[in-house]
Amino acid sequence: MLPPWLFRHNDLIRTMASADCIDKKKLTNTLNYLHFKGDHLYVLLKHPRYEEGILVKAHPEPCLGDELTCHWSQAYSVYKLEHYHLQYLVISDDQSVILVPARMFVTNGNGLTVQLPEQSFVISQRQAPRFPCQGVKAELWQNGFQAEGVLMDFGPHAFRIRVQSDPPSSFHWFNIDTPATIRLSDGKDVLYSGNCNCMYQKQDGRSREVILTHTHDQIQRFKANVLRNPRRQSSPPLHAIFEHPFIKKQVQREIFDISTTGFSICDKSDEVVLIPGMIIPDMAITYAGILKIRCKAQVIYRKEGDDQVRFGLVILDMDLKNYNNLNQLLNNIPGADQGVTNEVDLDQLWKLFFDSDFIYPTKYKQIQKYRKTFQETYRKLYEDASEIAKHFTYQKNGRIYSHISLIRAYQRTWMAHHHAARTAEGRHTGLIVLKQMISYLFDMHRLPSANLDYYMCYYRPGTKFTDRIYSGFAKEQSNPRVCSVDLFTYLSYTTQNATASLPEGWSLRECSASDLWAFEQFYKHHSGGLLLNVLSLDYQSDEESLEQVYARFGFIRRWKAFALHRAGELKAVIIAEESDVAINLSDLLNGFKVLVMDPDIQPEIIFTAVGSIAKNYRADSLPLLIYPSDYARNKGLCSEKQYLMWILDAQIGNEFMEYLGRRFRMNLA
Repeated sequence: MLPPWLFRHNDLIRTMASADCIDKKKLTNTLNYLHFKGDHLYVLLKHPRYEEGILVKAHPEPCLGDELTCHWSQAYSVYKLEHYHLQYLVISDDQSVILVPARMFVTNGNGLTVQLPEQSFVISQRQAPRFPCQGVKAELWQNGFQAEGVLMDFGPHAFRIRVQSDPPSSFHWFNIDTPATIRLSDGKDVLYSGNCNCMYQKQDGRSREVILTHTHDQIQRFKANVLRNPRRQSSPPLHAIFEHPFIKKQVQREIFDISTTGFSICDKSDEVVLIPGMIIPDMAITYAGILKIRCKAQVIYRKEGDDQVRFGLVILDMDLKNYNNLNQLLNNIPGADQGVTNEVDLDQLWKLFFDSDFIYPTKYKQIQKYRKTFQETYRKLYEDASEIAKHFTYQKNGRIYSHISLIRAYQRTWMAHHHAARTAEGRHTGLIVLKQMISYLFDMHRLPSANLDYYMCYYRPGTKFTDRIYSGFAKEQSNPRVCSVDLFTYLSYTTQNATASLPEGWSLRECSASDLWAFEQFYKHHSGGLLLNVLSLDYQSDEESLEQVYARFGFIRRWKAFALHRAGELKAVIIAEESDVAINLSDLLNGFKVLVMDPDIQPEIIFTAVGSIAKNYRADSLPLLIYPSDYARNKGLCSEKQYLMWILDAQIGNEFMEYLGRRFRMNLA
């Protein structure tokens, strides 16, 4: 139980002579507003013997204008407050204090009744605003010293905390002249963490009140990038609405400019409620009252201006539905690329695929049997599957000139596919949607909810356009640990050809940890690339699996690794992948990756192993992607085609954007 506070602000009393005044009617409305919100006021009492002022919380009853009844806060029930003398009622009103020279009528152990004066005094507390806080835990560290407590109030430049330090820490260890670290949280989310300077401390029993000022007006949240998605200004303006994490009150501010990375807002100098480093767990970006985009944000800088302060905020996280809404909103602000839209007439999309020879006769022969399934799958994907799919189109008057799409292919990997384009007025439109996709991915990878650690695609070798984009960048990087290219031989496997069983001495089982370790050594020696990172075969997490995510949208996606052994020795690893037939037009997510470690293994052994797994597949034929690619050639297998699998570590997305800008003279900033 906390004792009453000693009153140490007699300077407020001395300024009453020059203070502004409010009349009884205004005071009555203020008191009734306090009652309406369930808030409290303070009563300044004087000790009957020691002439010392104490400040006590009290809860007002409804007021009609002449008399006011207040009840003491229950925490003070044992302090016999009826023996104290009334000095003033003290009301905190925004950033001012109202001193009410009321006259006592009745006082007892439960509360008091007073007569209100004709005028009360309004006194400005301070030049910079300070806000009382609630429900915020404070932790203080300094060179081995540790203390815990609560955040009492904060202003634009300082925090006031009350902390206690239990043994073995001691306040004797705390050096007021040395920077300290403060961490503020609400029990679930970290709201602020940073280095501060200690300006003042005061002992209060076992507790200490400490005032700390943050040391920087800017923090570096992410690595600086040469290229940034452009900031845009909207008309009508966007607004940021959030519950302030310290004071638990709603704040609304107009957004000055915004991108998919973050935005800035402006505050009047006397209304500043943000500080650099503060994290806002739940913020809504609203547009014209019809769109609300939710995100987690952090204040990263403060810049002083003429009678205003500008704050920059970075978006820490948002789900993909909100990210897609923000991306689409920004694409429709004047100054963005015109013609880029998410609204797709699927008939026009299929027409593009055929007109651009993306679906060529041989491919159509393979898929024509499932054409109805393809159409239904794409309808579901393009209408509402933002957690697993995204598409970009360039259109004019309803006609689609270029298209590219993304699919979440593995747990933390997104794959680009279905890049098709035709010229519009002599302009090569494929680069337009490629630019949009890269810009989208560039900011998306920062969002934990996006599950984007790697970005990948398949393409045919010898295609000039894709070789310049993907192979060219991989050669420039010359580091397969950040950008890898692996060549696979593509064969079609007819499921009806499955033979009964493997020869004696051979076995097929799910990969064990030792199998994966052995294959990792092989792959490092032959490629050194990122395939195993993408497959994440040993991935364990409490988060929702990709199979579960797909199932929520009515789709199938799963993969499993099998080890092919002879006499206990690992000879090959087979990755069995399963998805809806139409998810990828080349069916590259619905078949088998055969990773051959022993070049002497006979193809019939591999086909038999694949056949034993393929019994559970519904398709008549499935693709085999064989690595290393020269295995198929050396064994005389009739190769239909080859595919390059290109994988990029999302952490170097900025370098990839710079490369595209140079290579194609694209303005990506």
